[in-house]
Amino acid sequence: MYSIHAERGPRKSMSPIAHRDIGTIVKNARVRRGVSQRAVAERSGLSLRTLREIEQGRVRAPRASSLQRLAEVLDEPVLFPEPAPAPSDPAAHTAHEPLAVQILGRLSVRRGPAEVTAGTPKQQSLLGLLALRANQPVDRDEITDVLWGDDIPDSFGQLIHTYVYRIRQLLETHTGDEAPPALLMRRSNGYELLVSEEDQLDLLRFRRCARLAGQAREAEQPEREIALLEEALTLWRGPVLEGMGPGLTDHPVAAEARNQRVTSALRLADLVLPQGRYEEVIDHLGPIARDHRLHEGVHARLVTALAGSGQRAAALEMFAAVDRRLRNYSGIGAGDELRQAQSAILRTDEEAAPRPAARRTAGEPVRPFHMPPGIRDYVDRPEQQRILHHLTGRGPQVAFGAAPIAALYGPVGVGKSILAARVAASSRPTFRDGVLHGELRTGAPEEVRLLLGRFLTALGLPAESVPESLPARSALYRGLLSKRQLLVVLDDAPGEQAVRPFVPGGVSSALLVCSREPLSALEGARHFRITPFDADQAAALLASVIGEGRVSAERGAADRITRLCGGLPLAVRVAGMRLAARPHWPLSRLAERLEDPGQRLDELVTGDLDVAARIARALPEAGTRLGDAVSELVGSAGSFTIAATVGLLGCSPREAEDVLEALVDRQVLEGPARSGGEYAFLPLTRLAALARDKGRVGCLSGR
Repeated sequence: MYSIHAERGPRKSMSPIAHRDIGTIVKNARVRRGVSQRAVAERSGLSLRTLREIEQGRVRAPRASSLQRLAEVLDEPVLFPEPAPAPSDPAAHTAHEPLAVQILGRLSVRRGPAEVTAGTPKQQSLLGLLALRANQPVDRDEITDVLWGDDIPDSFGQLIHTYVYRIRQLLETHTGDEAPPALLMRRSNGYELLVSEEDQLDLLRFRRCARLAGQAREAEQPEREIALLEEALTLWRGPVLEGMGPGLTDHPVAAEARNQRVTSALRLADLVLPQGRYEEVIDHLGPIARDHRLHEGVHARLVTALAGSGQRAAALEMFAAVDRRLRNYSGIGAGDELRQAQSAILRTDEEAAPRPAARRTAGEPVRPFHMPPGIRDYVDRPEQQRILHHLTGRGPQVAFGAAPIAALYGPVGVGKSILAARVAASSRPTFRDGVLHGELRTGAPEEVRLLLGRFLTALGLPAESVPESLPARSALYRGLLSKRQLLVVLDDAPGEQAVRPFVPGGVSSALLVCSREPLSALEGARHFRITPFDADQAAALLASVIGEGRVSAERGAADRITRLCGGLPLAVRVAGMRLAARPHWPLSRLAERLEDPGQRLDELVTGDLDVAARIARALPEAGTRLGDAVSELVGSAGSFTIAATVGLLGCSPREAEDVLEALVDRQVLEGPARSGGEYAFLPLTRLAALARDKGRVGCLSGR
């Protein structure tokens, strides 16, 4: 039975309160706040009817998630559900692994590879603040200011007490056997998060690496300094506490960490640029440049690195863009440092031009990092750590004597490539010799041969030494990877035959493959299906695009938008981009426009991002067996059993099941949750198929 707090302090046992009492508490809190039922329903994401029934005592057992949202909206701690102990998955972590808090990016709480729920948004904000100020007391005034600003509720003291109680439970539940736990201690006028092990908080680990790098610099140990700076910078997944309010993202400690990150990245660039390690500079300074758009030192080194890596046009374009921004901001263009970088590109004098890395033989180490640029609005997925553990040799299914292979598959627009890029960036401490990335569109032998040639030259082999035949290139490639620690990422893989030549030799390298369909016949691979976001993940993605404030103010409309997008990250991102470009639009306006199924796909277009066109290109071709089956099924219903499919297609049960399973593999249908259950179209896929059958193919692919 659902139980809630009946008094101010947490107790060892909680007695349940009658559903009529819950209704009275909700109504009194709403009246006390002076807000209407409609406003509360909109902000909490509940329907108006559900809220009315809760207030009238007609809902016998309100969902914990519903009451949690009402508690947040109404600032009523009595409504918070008593948290159950977090489940512990033995396969996800071992008993000795302690809890780790990550704030160099979005707030993430992990135990080993497992993601741990950090609670409500306000509880997460308090945890983020305490982690920022780890091992220092944080007074109640600062907590109140960060959590509520000027809109402080009457019950703020009780709310803080509740959040602290929840955080303590989180820390106690996930205490490792060996490492001392992080403790949340009461101080005279506030609280202090005590973290004794630096590995339990990424900010402390970053500071340690930066401090040791400084010591290595004083001792004139450049290789050790480089290794420590790389370790420090790899900890960053985005801006400090990305997606949280300005009280945290603009906190003085966050600003200090940002500045130290920039300083470390600039120092690393100065050390590795003379060695021709341009890709490392691009990898570390690229994300920083997006957040420091007027920083001349950052952009000067990036311009040099781009030119040195062969991207001369991109380097000059970056210089022009920064120069233009500086003129618009201050009326003065680029300074000496940035202009010297530009001059070095333009100068024909060989001594002054950015020198490419010296030609190396195949046996000498080359450390490429050939991933496309990442995106800032990344939302963590639980699969990320499982994939990372498998690739780095710590997963439960890594076969002895063979290179780990992770095969990601899922619908169009679900974010496989973005996830692969994040995994590749996170794996760099393990794969110290670099990352190779390539796309396979057709899987034709000539395409495979050319990509193998590109990989071989990227590994330092002179072009004239690359063999001509595909088998010879594959054999040489496998031999080189057997002696190195490299991650190979293949995107848009069309089938197993195209992938097999890229399987690394030995056990020190790994292969990460992305495809729409599962590559079931790829020997030794572990398969990970990437699914659309759940409601919370989709809301987090929308908030990262348009801002936390707009989503919090209209949470109900935000949930409608993400639901109508089917939780598909591409669709949610496009919807967010449209809203970001229209700050005068309330979220409810876009939600209303998306409600019409006949016009929904027309709303999910911005610039060259067209959700409908992407989905339509992935549908089975009309006139084929699967294409005709889609046309028959899509007009009947959104979901259907095998028996219903027999009637629609006029075939045997076995043939009907074969067709449905083939469409599941093509990511057109979702498989049933149990044997004999219903197959269902992915929501936007069904709309795209209906539009195609109505003759709108041209619109879908050529808007």
